[in-house]
Amino acid sequence: MTEFWLILGALIIGIPGAVFIVMQVISAHKRQVMAYEWSTAEVARRGQRLDQLERLTKDAQKRINDLTKENTVLRAEVSKLERMAGQAITGPSPDDKKFQAGITNAEVRRAHMMGQKHRNLDDKWAEINYEDIFAANEEAARKVLLRKYPPERGFVISSLTQQKG
Repeated sequence: MTEFWLILGALIIGIPGAVFIVMQVISAHKRQVMAYEWSTAEVARRGQRLDQLERLTKDAQKRINDLTKENTVLRAEVSKLERMAGQAITGPSPDDKKFQAGITNAEVRRAHMMGQKHRNLDDKWAEINYEDIFAANEEAARKVLLRKYPPERGFVISSLTQQKG
């Protein structure tokens, strides 16, 4: 009879204990699954963030390269302008001759004839504007004028005459 009670006691006490153990195992398994799912999602999120940061880095590097090139161009322009300013300050040499140039702008003239305004230049460029240039000869004067008033921007040298005196 004691065996009966022992078996019955083991069955009665053992079933809740077994259920408790099984529930703990299931709970631990669920925690592991959730941790794995979280770590998988976190790895994916971090991978996406790394990709995004790589794209931003490439874009920033491209922008830095563009700005470096632009900086180089601007420094060259500054040097050129400083040389031109230095030449303008020193003025003409005693051997230079005085030339008078008549300059107009074909783009402004065309816009003026159509009753419109040029997007960058004043209406005065529709007519001939005169400017004095000091240079060693007519060819040097023409070079100065072509640099200052480039034909690709519509400027036309309508006359260039050497002045007396």
